[in-house]
Amino acid sequence: MIYNYNEDYQYDSCVSRGICSVNPRTSSLQEVLVIYLKTTAFYALKLYEHGIINIEAKDAILNTISIMVSNPEFSESDFELLTSRFNEVLPDMIEEYQDMCKEKGIEAELIKTPFKSYKKIDIIQAIRLGEKEFLKGTKALSQEVRDLYKVLFVIAKSICINILDLETYDTEESDGYVTILKILDSLNSKEQDVEKIKSLILDVSRIDNKLMKQLRQAQEERYGKQRVSEVSFTTTPGKAVLVVGSNIRELEDILDALASTDIDVYTHDEMMLANTFPKFAEYKNLKGQFGQGMEGCLLDFATFPGPIILTRHSLFNVEHLYRGRLYTTDSACSKGVIQIKNKDFSDVIKAAEDTKGFKTGKQCESVNIGFDYDVFLEIFRQKLAQKDYKHIFIIGQGGYTLDQQTYFNKLLRQTPDDVLMISLSYPHTRDNVIHLDGCYDNFAITKITEGAGVNEGRNGEENRAIPITVFFPQCNRHTMSQMMFLSSIPNLNIYVGKCTPIILNPNLINTLNKIFGINGLSSVKKDLDEILNKTM
Repeated sequence: MIYNYNEDYQYDSCVSRGICSVNPRTSSLQEVLVIYLKTTAFYALKLYEHGIINIEAKDAILNTISIMVSNPEFSESDFELLTSRFNEVLPDMIEEYQDMCKEKGIEAELIKTPFKSYKKIDIIQAIRLGEKEFLKGTKALSQEVRDLYKVLFVIAKSICINILDLETYDTEESDGYVTILKILDSLNSKEQDVEKIKSLILDVSRIDNKLMKQLRQAQEERYGKQRVSEVSFTTTPGKAVLVVGSNIRELEDILDALASTDIDVYTHDEMMLANTFPKFAEYKNLKGQFGQGMEGCLLDFATFPGPIILTRHSLFNVEHLYRGRLYTTDSACSKGVIQIKNKDFSDVIKAAEDTKGFKTGKQCESVNIGFDYDVFLEIFRQKLAQKDYKHIFIIGQGGYTLDQQTYFNKLLRQTPDDVLMISLSYPHTRDNVIHLDGCYDNFAITKITEGAGVNEGRNGEENRAIPITVFFPQCNRHTMSQMMFLSSIPNLNIYVGKCTPIILNPNLINTLNKIFGINGLSSVKKDLDEILNKTM
């Protein structure tokens, strides 16, 4: 289901106002942060090879990548905070590494950096340095190699999100952090062998898939097994708080903090997924979902009559957003956003009490979201037993744009009867269609693909008699990693729709097509002809 209660609403403020984009100034500062990250990773890996994990370095790396995930506006104080951590950590790490080498009688390897010393860096100098490093990379590496390194860094962001989310469930992981170090250190070597970079991409995507499984297991252990749930879009009179993002563990903290108040809580965008877990039905002040999602965040934030909490990893360019009532639990925040520390929501409660809240409320239609995985498997097996299907289509979470809706509605109508279609977003009443509601579930498409008979295996050795094509109608922070993971499975095609440029631009889709066989959507007729006539 498309969670858009006004079907004619096509205004995408995320794209049209640059809210999900990154400006040149921020891009240059990020280049400098990448220098710090890859330098720290180099020495952290050297120490790790000898059984030493530098906790300060780990904290600096994970939190910096976490903050870079959604490309917020870096103020001077934000940038200084991030770089100061590295300026404190790096000299001690280098000294620790050199002392270890001396003790073990081995020669220390040192890496050159453009920094003369690890001291405070001026913001203007940093912007110039970032521009210089970007141009240097453009000259030294081919477009194809630069694109592959971009893929690696996007996957590193996905891994970082999953590691930090797992930590909120007190769940330890063994491979994720070292994988991030390897990704960052690969930027030091400037490897130009496409096959070697491709191999690394496939390896790290498998690690990320493992982390996503661990996260889902931790969520279900804490909140119960996912199920079909009814979610209201109705607003009721009263004071209210809006919770944005994907970290449902933080939603639990917020609901607990507000449990003794009369303040209602509404979810926004990906946070809607929390409603599929039984535990959240116990919270009486969790009223439902508000707004159009991130595509309409400008209007949603401006019209919500209460404070708005941006949970971790949901920071983005807030220049055009409604300021003064934005709060975040992230370790650094953009201009105009108030930071919440140590789970202290007292300022949010006061702000909610001081704002007008919903005076009358508005009645809107509820929707059913989520699905029971075991029920799906039973239906899927029955379908295969009843008919000899030649192909399986799996359609992921849908996009809001009219073009996306038109394409997939046509696909569901025009696909031949001997193709079994599993749609996680777009409903259709045909015998060869199984409709499930993915509801912002990042792991759903991978889980359903495996349930359809595709297992990860080892080194792509698994095979199927029935070919599978997976469609990604839209992109998020985990899509790149999922596509890379699935691309290594034989007998499986991947098609991806239009995404925001910061995730997938036209140049990058050309590289993904050439190296990984991933296709961009064109027309339904052309894509069907290509898929069904292709020998897999």
